[in-house]
Amino acid sequence: MAPNTKSAHPLETGEHHRSRRARLALVAMGVTLSLAAVACGTSSKGETATTTPQGNTTGTADEGTPKDGGALAIGISAETNGWNPANAQWADTGSLVGSTVLEPLATQGKDSGAKPWLADSWIANEAFDQWQIKLHPGIKYQSGEDFDAASVKQNIDAYVQGPLSGLALKPMFKQVTVIDPLTVQVELTQPWAAFPSSFLQGGSAYMMSPTMLASADKGAAHPIGTGPFIFDSWEPGNSFKVKKNPNYWVKGLPHLDSIEFKVIPDDSARADAVQAGDVNMMYTTRAVDADKLAGTQTVVKDWSTENVFVMPNTAPQVGGKFNPLSNIHARKALALATDASAVAANVGDGVEVPSSPWGPNNVWGMPDSQNGYVSFDLNAAKAEVAQYLADTGQPSLKFTLSGLPGVDTQKTLQQVQSQWKDAGIDVNIETLEQTAYIIKIATGDYQAAYFRNYGYPDPDQDYYFWSASTAKGVGTISINFTQYTTPAVEKDVTAGRVSGFANVRKDSYDDLVKQLNAGFTNIWLYRTPYTIIANTSVKGLNPAREISFGNFEPKTWLGGLWLDQ
Repeated sequence: MAPNTKSAHPLETGEHHRSRRARLALVAMGVTLSLAAVACGTSSKGETATTTPQGNTTGTADEGTPKDGGALAIGISAETNGWNPANAQWADTGSLVGSTVLEPLATQGKDSGAKPWLADSWIANEAFDQWQIKLHPGIKYQSGEDFDAASVKQNIDAYVQGPLSGLALKPMFKQVTVIDPLTVQVELTQPWAAFPSSFLQGGSAYMMSPTMLASADKGAAHPIGTGPFIFDSWEPGNSFKVKKNPNYWVKGLPHLDSIEFKVIPDDSARADAVQAGDVNMMYTTRAVDADKLAGTQTVVKDWSTENVFVMPNTAPQVGGKFNPLSNIHARKALALATDASAVAANVGDGVEVPSSPWGPNNVWGMPDSQNGYVSFDLNAAKAEVAQYLADTGQPSLKFTLSGLPGVDTQKTLQQVQSQWKDAGIDVNIETLEQTAYIIKIATGDYQAAYFRNYGYPDPDQDYYFWSASTAKGVGTISINFTQYTTPAVEKDVTAGRVSGFANVRKDSYDDLVKQLNAGFTNIWLYRTPYTIIANTSVKGLNPAREISFGNFEPKTWLGGLWLDQ
């Protein structure tokens, strides 16, 4: 039977918000994307909630009755180079800022599946290569234009043709057709059973007004959407301001009069700004801030969703020269020589150690003992180095590890450099600014890179990082950054994409993890400690407590924020 997703709309259920959030800028191209509890504590001055390995928390807080009014200031770590997600490279916090103005067709539910938002329902044909999307009636863009099937077609076409988003989407989309004013039909080049959770709720489903898309810069400096807030002003590198949308389609929202996002790149300065009241709330990936401020501020953690790892390039040559990490013994030596528990402990108390894209208690996860990844073993690492030397005839195992210049990043890079040196591995650390770093990775011009990824709710959103179709070779823009492809990996990612059966998808992704771990394509380090830290007057954060925000998904819960003042 063809799938039919039709459920109560948030307007009818009062379900006004849901959550998610961010990672490396390059994957803002829109590709790119459980239940075990961990500690939850409170204090007389502040409250803390932490997430399970799937991103959910141990429970919500009693926040009281929402109040209208007030201006919220949020400290963020990085600027974004434009607000059209089809064309721009969104920074780490881009989905948080952009979601105030732009909204997706679907939103993530507590089960990680797609739930109605701007779209009311969707239904596929038997082959899963055609989807009809029914839109919610009566919605208008902030420009006064109707949100309708014609504008949705215009948006999807823009993403498919976009210079960044098109890299992933163009091979998948055949045609988008307007059926009636509230129905759009998408025809695909191949079956895509994961289409709702992979596309409709993802970064390529932010809907932009026709006026925005028709502007000279296609809305890069002035986004116009359907969201709870209207764009007010943007000072690149400093401030992004939005004001209340008085005609927002979700009745009773937003509560706030305005939000200002202040760019504060330094982590310590951002934490100081929260304590001083210069901002009401901040977004951070520094674990020490969560521990330091938990007694006086509201702390909401998502420490189990996204992974930090060293990513080897498996291409035979890089820069026209032999690439040591094309040899599997070299990559296995790195995995065995890495004491990830020590790395995670230096990042912060309670930081988790991954051995898979998904934690063992995630709906897509499996026990660590079953996924095939190796444990820290220095003697075994030395033996793999010896095997590499025998295989290649090289005098030593030597390569360059690329990373960004942040203090915490550099400490981690130096720590793994020291660990690998103990196994006889010679590593040079290369520090690059973000733009140069992104270009180097996207074109395959690196040997190993310090990276964050795989924080998306549906594994199919990671398809492009693993598929042979996106491994274009060194010197060409590739989304499969490692260039690692095998028939078994391709079979698994394809089955996970096209199958409409949950058990088939789960078995495929279980095998995929084993294949990737056997190829040592990720040298696992720790899970990113994403944290929202806010003054206790900031309310409406329960959606972030319920659903992971440590990814690049749109955040439909920002209209529900309010100030208890």
